Amino acid sequence: MATAKKNAKPSTSKEVAVAGKKEVAKGSHADQLPASMANMSQYSGAGLEGTDRDSFAIPFLAIIQKTSPQVDKDTDQYIKGAETGDLLLTSTNELFKDEDGVDVVFCGYRRAFLRWAPIDSGGGFKGEISVEEISVLRQTGKIQEQDGRLFADNGDIIADTRIHYVLVVRPDGTFAPAVMSFKSTQIKKSKMLMTQIQGYTAKDGNGKPFTPPSFGHVFHAETVAESNDKGSWRGWKLTRTGFVEDSEVFQAAVEFHKTVVAGEVKVNYDAEAAVAGNGSAHDDDDDI
Repeated sequence: MATAKKNAKPSTSKEVAVAGKKEVAKGSHADQLPASMANMSQYSGAGLEGTDRDSFAIPFLAIIQKTSPQVDKDTDQYIKGAETGDLLLTSTNELFKDEDGVDVVFCGYRRAFLRWAPIDSGGGFKGEISVEEISVLRQTGKIQEQDGRLFADNGDIIADTRIHYVLVVRPDGTFAPAVMSFKSTQIKKSKMLMTQIQGYTAKDGNGKPFTPPSFGHVFHAETVAESNDKGSWRGWKLTRTGFVEDSEVFQAAVEFHKTVVAGEVKVNYDAEAAVAGNGSAHDDDDDI
């Protein structure tokens, strides 16, 4: 399949876990066991018997901003080598450097309105509101629009968010599931992405044209500097590099897509807020 630049290597510190082989859709690492532990395979999966979908939360592929604690040596979230514009896989603190980026395969999508406490009251994720519910809440006055933004009657911020479920494909071919969220200034990029995917046409074995699934494409994710009258931040840059050619990656994408459609993927939005650095991931241009 199309891959990231050959010299692109995820930076690691003592907190970072890097896989050595292909990963399954759950994102667990398939590392080589030491010879002395070769019999461990007989206990495959042991200890996870009582888990269900609420026992796990999918990580975020998030952009490190200049306000992120990962670049502040005085915080316990500091990651050695982290810089503004790098990409972070929140489950493992794995960095993909700004100049390298990383490949992603888009496996699912949905739109939701996320409720966040204001920063001056401590921030934090307070729940998800469906697109249908927003209309009702606006009609009853429980949610109002001010200066192009939505607020609950108690001051909570309601952020229109485009949620993309992806497989992050490392340069060495290993992969892991993650979430990328697009809000505020980044929503237009989500729209452009979806339009690009929908507009692609290929021909099947009989020469009949069809629209390939979103998880049939590989996109390279990078960050770019952006700004407005409020300040500056880093935003997404997505470049299509080709179709998925690795059958193992494609099959993992298919399975991940099925779990997303079935509603079996739990998202920990606070993990993204922890990268934003202010307890609220509600707005890119307000996080500065």
